[in-house]
Amino acid sequence: MSTSSGEDSPLLGGDAIDRVSVQSSTFKPPTDDGEEDGPSSPPEYGNLEDDVLPEESVLGRNIDWKSAYIIAISRVIGSGIFAVPGVILTSVGSIGLSLSIWILGAIIVACGLAISLEYGCMLPRSGGDKVYLEFTYPRPRFFASTMIAVQAVLLGFSASNCIIFSQYVHFVFDTEPSDFSKKSLAVVVITVITIIHGVWYKAGIRIQNFLGWVKVGLVVFMVFAALYVVIFRPEQQDTDIQPTKLHSWEGIWEGSDWNVGTIATSLFKVFYSYAGLSNLNNVMNEVKDPVRTLRSVSLTALVTALLLYLLANLAYFAVVPIDDIKQSGQLVAALFFERTFGPNVGKRFLPLAVALSAAGNVMVVTFAVARLNQEIARAGFLPFSRYLSSTKPFNSPLGGLLVHYIPSVLVIVLPPSDEVYSFILEVEGYPGQIFALATSVGLVWLRYKRPDLKRPFKAWIPAVIFRILLCLALLAAPFFPPSNPKPDGLWYATYAVVSVGLLLFGVLYWLVWTVILPRIGRYTLEEKQEVLDDGTAITVLTRPSTYERPTESHPVHITDVRGRESEYTLDGNGFQYVPHVAQETEFLDDDHIKAVYYPETEQLLKDVTGASKIFIFDHTIRRQPVDARSGARSPQLRGPVQRVHIDQTYSASLSRVPHHLPAEEAAELLKGRVQIINVWRPIKTVLRDPLAIADAHSVGEDQLVPIPLIYPNRKGETFAVRYLPSHRWYYKSKLTPQEVLLIKCFDSKTDGRARRVPHTAFSDPRTKDDVPKRESIEVRALVFHPDDRD
Repeated sequence: MSTSSGEDSPLLGGDAIDRVSVQSSTFKPPTDDGEEDGPSSPPEYGNLEDDVLPEESVLGRNIDWKSAYIIAISRVIGSGIFAVPGVILTSVGSIGLSLSIWILGAIIVACGLAISLEYGCMLPRSGGDKVYLEFTYPRPRFFASTMIAVQAVLLGFSASNCIIFSQYVHFVFDTEPSDFSKKSLAVVVITVITIIHGVWYKAGIRIQNFLGWVKVGLVVFMVFAALYVVIFRPEQQDTDIQPTKLHSWEGIWEGSDWNVGTIATSLFKVFYSYAGLSNLNNVMNEVKDPVRTLRSVSLTALVTALLLYLLANLAYFAVVPIDDIKQSGQLVAALFFERTFGPNVGKRFLPLAVALSAAGNVMVVTFAVARLNQEIARAGFLPFSRYLSSTKPFNSPLGGLLVHYIPSVLVIVLPPSDEVYSFILEVEGYPGQIFALATSVGLVWLRYKRPDLKRPFKAWIPAVIFRILLCLALLAAPFFPPSNPKPDGLWYATYAVVSVGLLLFGVLYWLVWTVILPRIGRYTLEEKQEVLDDGTAITVLTRPSTYERPTESHPVHITDVRGRESEYTLDGNGFQYVPHVAQETEFLDDDHIKAVYYPETEQLLKDVTGASKIFIFDHTIRRQPVDARSGARSPQLRGPVQRVHIDQTYSASLSRVPHHLPAEEAAELLKGRVQIINVWRPIKTVLRDPLAIADAHSVGEDQLVPIPLIYPNRKGETFAVRYLPSHRWYYKSKLTPQEVLLIKCFDSKTDGRARRVPHTAFSDPRTKDDVPKRESIEVRALVFHPDDRD
């Protein structure tokens, strides 16, 4: 047993000891309050640090505005602009209805883009819908993540552009392809691209960049060609390739099929053509000035795509007879080029460029989806995650490429050849509406539930409601029989049933994996961090072997300061007890806490510290719920933490300022004194697991151990503490809700004042079993003294 300093009277004497544990291991915590609350507790809803703060990739922010624009528009431009107009006209039957669907589709896409922009600016992190759905729907645990994983793996294929490549190549060589020939060439394309990306990683990037520029150049060339044809109406001697006269546009509504199911499937194809406008949301960690760039790039790309698609449709309808378009299906661009530039250049060279454009799109999508699959595997949501996450043997995401390759090949091979393209677009589009509905409803719910969140871009609520209604209509529409069903084709609702079946598989997978098996085995899934031999950090979701972390426990004296509270101050010792009666007493509703308790806490901090600006960035309520199944205490829940720690390292503390505040304001505030103070208050009088704090000057810098906090998509850092007998520990017995303990987590001043305070809960061995469990709330705030710059 160690002795206390000077005249301090110890709380614990004789053989009674407090198990104050010191740990220096690296772990992956479930929350980011600077403390390890248990390896399997899920993230608390609305934890700003996990979701709202910008995150920078380890690669840095290398994507400027021009690169961001190419990422968006290049992903949009694929086979859609060359193939979909003919498919839609074939379905709906008339030019008027076809153009109307393109316009309506653009309006719906704009509503969806507004929702993506609000989410992306509010949660500026890589991952897109994965981040948004996980933030909005944290319960049930792992459900949103599992459904996103199922959608990305089973529906993230590149089959559609493989089909277009095959069809255009056969058109170039003027051959009548068999079903086997078309599918075989499509499989060859996806196979070759998978091998290139999997074996020759850098070469694959160079090839896809080249094809990307070919694709953009071809679209620009086609737009100018369309303008030339529409404006100058050139006459040609060969009557077989004469452009269609304007009078052929009379009766543009003739033959329209107003069936709800037909319109819905056509809209799905329009959505496919615009897919990629929110592509930038997936790489926000690498974008310079991410919020501003996202807003301007996304809106610019939307306008660009809309103009290109309208011009392309007008060009097709002006040049190619309607009956020929209906018969051509996906080859409408080939007919356009042939009728505009003749049978040599128009039928050979330009359609081949379209085929290369489709191949380029396959390369870009394959590259991106493989990375996404690898990230899903790294997060532990795929079987054999260790193998699928590895970059061996070619330093490439080969596992993610294989996960993408298998469903792509199956989707190419299994459906009938004459319907495979439409079927693929519909199967991709239908689940997208389910996720669109979830994000739209979630956005409205967050507006009501989390008005405190910063929203640099706000979607127009009527547009969000309109999108919700459209999603519901589109989800129901496939089950209405078409007016003219194909007698030998697939059942009209096949794609909807297949899509729902895939999502139900995801629900079953989640239910068995995260609910049924843990309940049968009486365990909880734990997120365990591992590092593969190639250096890849992964998360393995597994049953925990134990909830205990390796620690060192030492006997110490903890001094009761009751009656002498005024002797201890924030600057002198790093902690301070302050009498303070709060209006909020129950601490049951987050909204009420933020509306009532936050303002009074801000004023308290200003009164005590003299600061001029306070920014509260989170709060944690500590209660120790009872396990509903067994009645036993559940150690993974957010109860008191019996481990000596400091909430943040110095660098992690300073990084919070630009994370929470605008860049210019943050830079100015960092010129002055910055503190982080934890305002710790009992909800009921503390009779069990009180909080102990160590005098800041008794703990040297060499005793602080930085501990990385490894998350799936970011890294934080906290301090553990090495034990020394010279540490001086204090607490106040029977602390009441009318008192607060101010704990200094960080101070930028280095003039000898206390800068940080280790603290921990501890167990008093004299506490009886029937004593109520501790309940407390801690509020952490950035405290600014902008005039203190010495």
